[in-house]
Amino acid sequence: MILLVAEKPSVANQHYRPMLERIEGEKFTQGDGCLIGKNHCITWCVGHLITLAPLDAYPGYEGGWRLSNLPLLPEKFRLMEIESTKKQLAVVRQMMEQADVLVNGADAGREGNLIFDLVLDFTPAFKQKTIKRLWVNSYVAKDLDKAWKNLEDATQRVNLSYAARLRQRADWMVGLNATRAYTLTAGRGKMISVGRVQTPTLNLVVERDTIVEQFKELYYYSVVGTWKGYQAQYVLDDRRKAKDERDASEKESDKKSEGLKVAVFEKEAEANAVVERCKPPAPATIAKIDTQQKKQFPQKPFDLTELQKEGNKRFKFSAQQVLDCAQNLYEKKLLTYPRTDSQYLPDTMKQEAYALAQRLASPEQKGVMRSESENFVFINSSKVTDHFAIIPTGETPNGLPEMEQKIYDLAKERFVQAWLKPYVWSEMDVILSEASAESKDPDPKSKNLDLFRLKLKRNEDLGFRALVKETKDERRKTKGKKGDAGAEAGKADGGAEGKGDSDEITNLVEAFPEWNVGDTSPFDSVELQKKKKSKPKYYTEATLLAAMKTAGKQIENEELAEAMKDRGLGTPATQAGIIETLKKRGFIEAQKNYLVSTARGREVIALMDEKVKSPEMTGEWEYKLSQVEKGQLTPVEFRDGIVEYVKQLFADLHARYACQFEREAATEKLNCPKCGGALDTAPWGYVCPNAECGFRFGHTVAGKMLAHSEVKALLAGETVGPLSGFKSKKGSEFSAKLTLDKDFNINFAFESDGKFHGQKTDYKCPLCGNPLEENKNAIFCTGAAPSKDPRSEPGMTNGKEPGMTNDCNFTLFKTIAGHTLTAKEIAALFGSGHTPLIQGFKSKKGTEFAAALKWGEGADKGRAVFEFQHRDLPCPVCGDSLRFRGSTSQQSGPQGTTESGAYVCPQCGYGIPQVFYQRKFSDEEVEGLLKNKFTPVLEPFKKNETTFRAALELRDGGKLAFNKLTVEVIK
Repeated sequence: MILLVAEKPSVANQHYRPMLERIEGEKFTQGDGCLIGKNHCITWCVGHLITLAPLDAYPGYEGGWRLSNLPLLPEKFRLMEIESTKKQLAVVRQMMEQADVLVNGADAGREGNLIFDLVLDFTPAFKQKTIKRLWVNSYVAKDLDKAWKNLEDATQRVNLSYAARLRQRADWMVGLNATRAYTLTAGRGKMISVGRVQTPTLNLVVERDTIVEQFKELYYYSVVGTWKGYQAQYVLDDRRKAKDERDASEKESDKKSEGLKVAVFEKEAEANAVVERCKPPAPATIAKIDTQQKKQFPQKPFDLTELQKEGNKRFKFSAQQVLDCAQNLYEKKLLTYPRTDSQYLPDTMKQEAYALAQRLASPEQKGVMRSESENFVFINSSKVTDHFAIIPTGETPNGLPEMEQKIYDLAKERFVQAWLKPYVWSEMDVILSEASAESKDPDPKSKNLDLFRLKLKRNEDLGFRALVKETKDERRKTKGKKGDAGAEAGKADGGAEGKGDSDEITNLVEAFPEWNVGDTSPFDSVELQKKKKSKPKYYTEATLLAAMKTAGKQIENEELAEAMKDRGLGTPATQAGIIETLKKRGFIEAQKNYLVSTARGREVIALMDEKVKSPEMTGEWEYKLSQVEKGQLTPVEFRDGIVEYVKQLFADLHARYACQFEREAATEKLNCPKCGGALDTAPWGYVCPNAECGFRFGHTVAGKMLAHSEVKALLAGETVGPLSGFKSKKGSEFSAKLTLDKDFNINFAFESDGKFHGQKTDYKCPLCGNPLEENKNAIFCTGAAPSKDPRSEPGMTNGKEPGMTNDCNFTLFKTIAGHTLTAKEIAALFGSGHTPLIQGFKSKKGTEFAAALKWGEGADKGRAVFEFQHRDLPCPVCGDSLRFRGSTSQQSGPQGTTESGAYVCPQCGYGIPQVFYQRKFSDEEVEGLLKNKFTPVLEPFKKNETTFRAALELRDGGKLAFNKLTVEVIK
């Protein structure tokens, strides 16, 4: 009897049953968890039926967690049944026992092999039977029949099975050991979940969040001239400015533009100097003309990652939702196998695929399709791995759910577009030179020339662009520019501080002018342009998937990204699940379409060693797994590498948390200073088991973990130290001795006079009038009596630095609400008691705001407090100025508002509420509304349970209303 084992019951019933009835003439009867025929039977798994046993299933690891027996690196891994699928496992094993030939019909991929192999590992006797592999790319009848008639021997994909087992075991060895270790050393009573791929992915999100939140608004300057009616940009020969090897290699690779880059100036004066040199009537001469024809081909069909990215960009679907839809469409015979990392089709499919594209294409698309005889970049057998690109099967969809229909349409649209004609255009690159006063050398390579690049573009054949609009991502790649911090991993999400070449100017023309080298004419005008550096953006699911694909590396070049995909974080089949796991564990959360790390996620990353959180290192392990799949690395070599990696990780943990390892190894019990009983050890410290006593003592003080011996001395009434490595709330390190007072509270004792001294200043203390001192972080007043606890002493706007006194606790920290005060702002505050308006403060939620600082009064005396400035705005009724008035109580306002304040006219009483339908206006938005009589589309507004976006308009009499044409319900 031949037994075919499917991955899930739906595949067995909808696809494998009719296939065997069609080919083998079988008649099946329904069994319990199986289908029984005369010569063929079908059963199914329900995903995984077997898993690796946890740590506590091994001798010596039962009960509580301990550091002393870690890491566990088994030579032979124990397996266990999954409780929820025990019944189906019993059916599968019983059917396997009766069969002569076993056919693995699980999904054609690494995980599909593992599901089947684990059942064989659990019952090794089954390995003696004949084992075959049904490798299916499509469930369409003709494709399925072909796969069945060409069953593979299981040994043909043995390397894939090795890689699957190694991936699972590597995750186990790293994840379980590191989770226990970090929980016991750094967790302080909280579990810290660690994953081989999960943690580096979280690190990517945390690093991006930090970049976004620390971004400071900066401007840059460029120079644009108009020559004979066309715009030209001032450029520099960047190769001469290369200051490191990386820059030099970039310049060498950019031969077509000879290293000329749009000049970007950090200082306005430098740009103005160029304007002064080059403005009319200074002559500009054509030094070089280069004309080239260029082509842009349509994008290749989707792999899973690209489909997930596009689904997120277009429809805001999560990666998991896109994968689920694609899997359902695969099982409904509408799409080919979705868990693929290839965007290519094998050479043998060209004729069939072209005919399918012709059948699916619209009349407009057929008009711009290329001939079948042409070469297509995505027809390349050497680029096809286990599976080819995701394409339609040709079956007609009927009554699909909305989400599945959208994903199907995406895949069909991309597949058909891949066969369309390329977009062809010609570019004329003109280099204009202006000799400086020091030199009239016309050679464009001269260092004394001011150079401008004038670029003209003439469309030759729109090709697919006649039907497919160019996106911002494609436009930047077409122009050959550098990407942002996400690169192919970031694209349109604005990763770094984009500037300069991202603003390249191209003049679109019908025909090229008849210019020649040596033509001379002054500029019509030369102007300075001032622009903001682009602010980076948080990851979306699309951009995070792209970052995972290249392990966070900044890669814009498509070929390099292709080469890097084996070094990514996870595989297309697992990446969506990793993102979902991070959400479920509370490490990241979705905010609109962005993914942002939570406080818990950031805390976990802060505790991790580089080995655990490094995306590049984890990407290398993924690459080695792919080498195992290809037979280029032996399983033993991979396993030995992971074992050594885990051992080194624990060596680093021993060095970093030696106190915790010592504490666990200590056999001596400490006595409770309160009741005299023996203290129990907890992950976070020590606790008295006597409920009436209730004494608890944490082993970490001011960020420093105390050794067992130090805690023993402290509880015995001794003075411990001086110890170094304590940290104040502001992050400053300090040294101190520790003592325990009569209430068992820790006191800090400082050597010398206990004062925290800095450099003398000319400023006087606003509280006591004494001269102030300063360091790099703060300006403070010194006194006579040392502080007991430098972490909790009250100060200006934050806690005091170590050693500050109780006599006068004045402190002004130089960084307030994310803004570092300038010397001029500090001088103004101490000189006049008030600063001018300061831009760039940030609220706790990350919102930027502007305010002045002044000395507070009453309870805030000696503290710097914010003074907010509100604009005077013209009243639309009487023309007087509106003034902002804050509300002292929360009253119900008109039009669905809650009045936290309003912009009110004192003359006629007209007002605009600050909060309208539960959305708070900014001053800028109110100013724009009064000036233009309308706003752009704003969000979110809320009415009852409905959230929506809309534009606002001012009607006659100053009535505030929504523009009905712009109203769009969000949820």
